[in-house]
Amino acid sequence: MRGRLLGRQLSWGSILWLTVVWVVLWRSPTLLTVVGGVAVAVLVLVAFPLPRVRVKLRLHPWGLVVLVSRFLWDLTVASIHVAWLAIAHGPTTRGAVMDIQLVAKEELLQTITAELVALVPGTVVIDLDARQRLLTLHALEVENDKDAQRVRRNVRAQEARVVRAFHPDPEAVLDPRRAREAALARPLGERKEER
Repeated sequence: MRGRLLGRQLSWGSILWLTVVWVVLWRSPTLLTVVGGVAVAVLVLVAFPLPRVRVKLRLHPWGLVVLVSRFLWDLTVASIHVAWLAIAHGPTTRGAVMDIQLVAKEELLQTITAELVALVPGTVVIDLDARQRLLTLHALEVENDKDAQRVRRNVRAQEARVVRAFHPDPEAVLDPRRAREAALARPLGERKEER
């Protein structure tokens, strides 16, 4: 049992990647740094094992094109907007911390959404609670409920694009009626595991 567990933690790809990082950090590809890199890689993988991630994703090419193009557009517009705020208002720009409920149950999709939201200037992700599906973030230029709703709409739209790009059945996630029907169609044991 221990041998199988150790074998799962030690993949050749991970060892190779960590060894390359080690050699690059030392800036000298000598035999000693390569052997030392392999030793450090094995030690890191045994001492700090990563959890097994069950990923059920399906790449939808058109959804990915929409996601990437809209992200680049948002990035450009937000960069110009934040630069204008810094010039016009200086440090007096108001912001707010808010919680946003996500719809995707998959932690990987939640993380991708949080990363894309965080990369757009004007928003900083503070926390992502995967079990509660709750994203906490700080956003600039939020002075009232209308501004907060605008930020929530933007984050939910970003999540919808992520789901449409990567989820096996995006409409089952995004359409609440279909999501309920799919949950009721699953055996009771599977429903308990999702919580």
